[in-house]
Amino acid sequence: MSTEASTNLIEVRDLNLTLAKRRVLNIESVVIRRGEIIMLAGNNGSGKTTLLKIIAGLIRAPEAHFRCLGSPMNGEQAAAFCRGRHVYLHQTPYMFDGSVEDNVAYGLKQRGRDFAQRRIEIRDALAWAELEHLVHRHAHELSTGEKQRVALTRARILAPSLLLLDEITANMDSISRRRTYEMVADFKRAGSTVVFATHDHEPLEAIADVRLELSKGKLAPTDRRAAAVIPLRRDSSIHES
Repeated sequence: MSTEASTNLIEVRDLNLTLAKRRVLNIESVVIRRGEIIMLAGNNGSGKTTLLKIIAGLIRAPEAHFRCLGSPMNGEQAAAFCRGRHVYLHQTPYMFDGSVEDNVAYGLKQRGRDFAQRRIEIRDALAWAELEHLVHRHAHELSTGEKQRVALTRARILAPSLLLLDEITANMDSISRRRTYEMVADFKRAGSTVVFATHDHEPLEAIADVRLELSKGKLAPTDRRAAAVIPLRRDSSIHES
């Protein structure tokens, strides 16, 4: 495997997708490299959600050509490969019926962790998200920002190779947005790659390595920065307009 292939998490080429007789995506090439935070910008209807769902394996792109961890795949193979490895979070977070602890524990149960191990991992994850005080709160009683933090914690505990965030800060107040960006920076430090679709450009620019712009289903040239270190810390500030 070449060095370039080893650094590329997923490549998609010749991505042409039509839904309901409307061309949704017409992308020659998109490459997501390991360990980056990628800001995916674009107006509503530009195709951001569709692109994220294809990379998550939730929508098939039968005519596209994929290369996942260096292995060539067709649309069907890529969808099966991405599901479970790549985690997609929508701007309206889905909460299971139960407590915050129940929601965070869900993925661990699916992976067969025993009760004692789950308790340790859940405790550490809630501390990371600063949600310990909500451990027994019913998930449906949480604010939008709290739900998104629970969803991020649920994702974090599974250590996804790729995290896909779809406008998750859209309905948050400034404090919740700032905390979310801090959590996203922590994902990169822990070894995950993040693609963050957003309208909230300025704060995310502070931690993004790459900016991609979608317009009417087409991808603008990549702005790939040389940032190797994310300076954001919990005691830092993000200035928002």
